[in-house]
Amino acid sequence: MTLLDDVKQRVDIVEVVSRYVQLQPAGRNMKAPCPFHTERTPSFVVFPESQTWRCFGACATGGDAIGFVMKREDLSFAEALRRLAKDVGVALPTPTATPAASNPLITVNKAAAEFYTRYLLAAPEAAEMRAYVQKRGLTNDTITAWAIGYAPTEPDRLHQHLLGRGFNADVMVNAGLVLRGDDGRTRDMFRGRLMFSIADASGNIVGFSGRSMDGSNPKYMNTTKTSLFDKGSILYGFHRAADAIRASGEVVIVEGYMDVVMPHQEGFRNVVASMGTALTQQQVALLEGLAKTVVLALDPDAAGQEAMYRSLDTSWRIFQRPPSGQTGGRNVTFRQRGIELKVAQLPDGKDPDEIVLESPDAWKRHIANAASVLDFLFLNMPKRHDLKTAEGRMELAQKLGGLIVTLEPGAQGRYMAQLSAIVGVDQRTLDQVLGVSRQALLRQAGVRPPQRVLAAPGAMPFRGAPGNSLERHTLGLLLKTPELRDAAAGLAPDHFRNAENREVFIAWWQGATLGKLKSSLDPLLLPHLETLLDASAIRASLSTSRTDLAECVYRLQQRLLQEKKHQEGGNYIKQSEEASAEGVQTGVPPEALAVNKEMVELFKERHERSNAWRKGLRTT
Repeated sequence: MTLLDDVKQRVDIVEVVSRYVQLQPAGRNMKAPCPFHTERTPSFVVFPESQTWRCFGACATGGDAIGFVMKREDLSFAEALRRLAKDVGVALPTPTATPAASNPLITVNKAAAEFYTRYLLAAPEAAEMRAYVQKRGLTNDTITAWAIGYAPTEPDRLHQHLLGRGFNADVMVNAGLVLRGDDGRTRDMFRGRLMFSIADASGNIVGFSGRSMDGSNPKYMNTTKTSLFDKGSILYGFHRAADAIRASGEVVIVEGYMDVVMPHQEGFRNVVASMGTALTQQQVALLEGLAKTVVLALDPDAAGQEAMYRSLDTSWRIFQRPPSGQTGGRNVTFRQRGIELKVAQLPDGKDPDEIVLESPDAWKRHIANAASVLDFLFLNMPKRHDLKTAEGRMELAQKLGGLIVTLEPGAQGRYMAQLSAIVGVDQRTLDQVLGVSRQALLRQAGVRPPQRVLAAPGAMPFRGAPGNSLERHTLGLLLKTPELRDAAAGLAPDHFRNAENREVFIAWWQGATLGKLKSSLDPLLLPHLETLLDASAIRASLSTSRTDLAECVYRLQQRLLQEKKHQEGGNYIKQSEEASAEGVQTGVPPEALAVNKEMVELFKERHERSNAWRKGLRTT
């Protein structure tokens, strides 16, 4: 058994998905509104028996637990696997780190940051930008210390400068500093933007964010994802804030780069930014062991408030999960984990950097008066729901109830009494209306139910997703027999439910030979690749393998079409019910007809191929 198999056997997809959405029973399965697009009627289904999920709505995609985490958190396969492995107590080998001094991407990023900063502070063309940052209150010492700069408007000014420093174009492209078009021509990634250098926890510059100054979109442009830069794993300013966070036991999380730099300049050095995203498990891991209190102080405008609610929902569920190494026994609650989450209510029209610059004392008061997250939500969440309707009250009860049950019993009683008063039902009825057990609510909140002990390696029964053997056999044929590449023209990544199979197929489809495949895949996938290449799995002639592959392709295509048919059928039923309620007659939608036609054509093609094969046997 590989480490990958060990992780997948231990992971419960219901528990994984429940950290992000509130699942409701639907027969033997679970359903919820899709976490990847907005919808009113739930179309997202989790299948516990096969340990898979699928959106039967606009996304029209699915996969396993690893694929879900990859999509939900925008992670690579290896990143998602490592996160799930940590959750279930499987130790994966630590990737070999490249020393900063010998990593060309870190070196070229440092050179680019120095160029941007010098250009801002000295170039005649940057005079207007210098006036802007001075108006915002930044000193030259702060600009230099934080490597803030300005990107020239010329299309290749940075490119030419770095060439002169001895860097080649490939390094610049790999670092995300320079873009290369299909014609081979290059141009600078950032032009005419105020530049913020982004460092990792060790202080190495790994990427940049450029702010538009002329009103063009996007307002902020980040370095594209590279081997160094992944915004979901970085807290802006953390390398400068860590000591102050450790000393005070408190971290303040803001939204923007200026909201970090200005407090630091004024002596508030425990401030970081979440890179414009809700907190991720990787970001929280940076704070574990340093902070006892986390204060969210996001912008008070509409966008900032929406970010606040997204961050509160995600952060609560992440902080409620047991710390590394605590997996069983009694439930680990928010307090037991040793971290308290609070919200600072900032005045309208004032961003954190403006508050700090105008009145450091006012900033101190806002942070000191931060409310507990549940107090904040109880004050503000009812305003976001229509409590005149049963649906609005139910939705509010489910959202707040799923958080309340993660508290200690005493706090649970107090908040449940408040919730009962808000939604207008007694507590016993409220428990019944929620329709789920306490343990289910705990799972929805991302907390392991009490009395659950992690199984020892190999103790859990094997849970293989149906169709996985088909996927593996298909990949084995393709990998062992390069001559079959043309016969796989009908395959696509969506045909593979298992994330590891999909990753291997994508690498193979991009033209990688077997040798290149072994060197390009993440090391965590190499044992799986060896399984696919097991010689005992494929011992047949080329013609037999071609026939075998054709049947595999047909079955994978049929499986995907059946899922699409289910999806379109569900959409048709839903649309018909809505139209019928309004007295409107509807016909079968063209999408459903198209899927039916595609299935008929696929079956016809298979039938003709089968007849041709039998005819060939009779003539030999």
